[in-house]
Amino acid sequence: MARITTVLSNFKAGEISPKLEGRTDLDFYGEGAKEIKNMIVDTTGGLTRRSGTSYVANTKSEGAVRLIPFVFSEEQAYVLEFGDDYLRIYKDKAQVVNGGNPVEVSTPYGVDDLANINYTQSADVLYISHPNYAPRKLTRASHTSWTLTKIAFAHGPYLDENITTTTITANATTGSVTLTASASTFNSNHVGSIWELRQQIASEIDLWESAKTVAQNDLRRYDGNIYKKVDSGSETTGNRPPVHTEGSENDGTVDWVFQHDGRGYVEITGHTNATTVAGTVKSQLPASTTSGTKFWSEGSWSDHRGWPRAIGFFEERIYYAGTSFQPQTIWGSTTADFENFKSGSLDDSSVAFTIASDQVNAIRHLLAEQVLAMFTQGGEFILQASGTASSTVTPTNVQVARQTAYGAANIRPIRAGNVSLFVQSGGKKIREFSYQAEVEGYVGVDLTVRGEHLMSGKIKEMGYQQEPRDLVWIVTKDGNLRSLTYDRQNNLVALAQHPMTGTNVAVESVAVIPNSDTETEDQVWFVVKRTINGATKRHIVYLNDLDFGSDVTDAKYLDSMKTYSGTSTSTITGLNHLEGEAVSVLVNGATHADKTVSSGQITLDRAATKAQVGLSYISTLRSMPLETQAELGSSVSRDKRINRVFVRFYETVGAEVGYDENSLDRIPFRDSSMSMDNPVPLFTGDKDIVFPSGWDRQQTIYVRQNQPLPMTVLNVVAQITTNDF
Repeated sequence: MARITTVLSNFKAGEISPKLEGRTDLDFYGEGAKEIKNMIVDTTGGLTRRSGTSYVANTKSEGAVRLIPFVFSEEQAYVLEFGDDYLRIYKDKAQVVNGGNPVEVSTPYGVDDLANINYTQSADVLYISHPNYAPRKLTRASHTSWTLTKIAFAHGPYLDENITTTTITANATTGSVTLTASASTFNSNHVGSIWELRQQIASEIDLWESAKTVAQNDLRRYDGNIYKKVDSGSETTGNRPPVHTEGSENDGTVDWVFQHDGRGYVEITGHTNATTVAGTVKSQLPASTTSGTKFWSEGSWSDHRGWPRAIGFFEERIYYAGTSFQPQTIWGSTTADFENFKSGSLDDSSVAFTIASDQVNAIRHLLAEQVLAMFTQGGEFILQASGTASSTVTPTNVQVARQTAYGAANIRPIRAGNVSLFVQSGGKKIREFSYQAEVEGYVGVDLTVRGEHLMSGKIKEMGYQQEPRDLVWIVTKDGNLRSLTYDRQNNLVALAQHPMTGTNVAVESVAVIPNSDTETEDQVWFVVKRTINGATKRHIVYLNDLDFGSDVTDAKYLDSMKTYSGTSTSTITGLNHLEGEAVSVLVNGATHADKTVSSGQITLDRAATKAQVGLSYISTLRSMPLETQAELGSSVSRDKRINRVFVRFYETVGAEVGYDENSLDRIPFRDSSMSMDNPVPLFTGDKDIVFPSGWDRQQTIYVRQNQPLPMTVLNVVAQITTNDF
């Protein structure tokens, strides 16, 4: 028999798939765990207990919702609750109210629409796209004043110009107009779209020239624009050609009023029949359109052609992409004018590009890096300017190139550090989209391969919490919560699972915003559904800070919890959201018997000046089956017995250790020197446990915390006897 000491020095590989338990040859085998529940893999390699969640509010009418962040700055960060045709607002860990009522904004998005909402933000405006609705913008005027409006685009974008003989005639050039087509052209789903009507400027309007005689109401063209002389009498033109695009300017002797650029724009407001619609002129129509023109273009976006699904900012433009009619096309606004898609050849004119590929690659998401990443259902592309790396995109130099061919699911990608993380089309893999100099392009590394079993429920949403632990929070479609510690620079990619307790419990949404209270930890918000007191309830909660300080009375390790702090009392109220539930309690930093909430309150067995009340959860570490080198080689498939275990804890109170979940011994943390009137202080150091395990070929070590107290495991050391026969 051989006696060997095995050190589990870190857990930076996270929870490892059961399919890898036979791969003891892999370097990360000894750095992973068979099970990590409600523990976070720290960037230093240890495991820290997930903090609890604090209750804020129930969703409106207990309906399903989606959380979306709205971040103007660290001090002005909000979480938006998008529900069935409404949104509500949260800030500073509370619901925003006005006059005692939640601030609420009406929206067109029903419950079934929420998953397809895409968004991007500029200052106090959140721009929203959806494949079934015209783009909108949510504007914050003040803490309690918010408006959601349909964007009134000034120009375009448009489909290719008409090449048939069909003409469209306007009955006026400004104001409310009627458009009449010479053949069937319109349908009711065109209402809300913008159409362009053009004239052939060169053949119809004389060129402006200096020293020429012009009369009142004469029209002249210059640089593609049309100008009108409005002052009376005849005059001789000056030597400064008109170049303005609005109002009136003088060429040295003559005042010229800008009319149009040979193109006018009409928003369709009503449908009469296939040849007749009503509209409002958004930019003056050329005079010749009242006689009919075959030079017209239908708007690219409408209920008929579909609305863009993807949205994002890049190089001072807003980009939209992926309508049902043009799923592979991307449109960029004019520079710094996010509601204008006027085309042209100038560098600041709008841009448009259609991906050319051997299969349909509907664009689902846009995410700005040094390039604009385009995630489609069939592959990953980048958009950038051709030429030097410092070039910016213009209408004449836009370049799109495929990088990888994994395909993206309809789940919003996230930025993590200097890379993008996206969900592969099957919904079970998270890939890192990053540039690698070795291949001179972008690659898509699978980050979930080690813990693929944790993604079986398919991914629904992701949120990135940069501070304090570099965590990606993952909500799956079957209601599970996972974390992915992502520190690529230190080669740390580790998954863990976070089951919450309750009847029919499911985590349904996640959003992350900066924490304006401490500025050290980002706020993570969840929507959690449970059956409580026989009814479905949905709680909006936020994750408490991981680093709560050194005072155990401030520990917050319960879910949907409320905190009391004040004068000594034995009654804790304000628990209506947990009516009928058995709750755990921490009183002045010490554990307390569980209580059942009745009439929104509980009565304590002893008075408290500080108490945390909520639903308990269990945090567990289960090691991989311990494998060592015995006298006759590897101990794989040999009987082993664990004699002794040392667990190195950091700032911990309360833990259990054993060889399986039914054979756990509680470790004492209070000694005779400590006052019984005070809570047990945080402990850092080693705990020595004599192990009661018998002989077994697969030996594992359990470390568990089931009290509402902190626990951090830095390493585990096991003394093992191996039977060599």
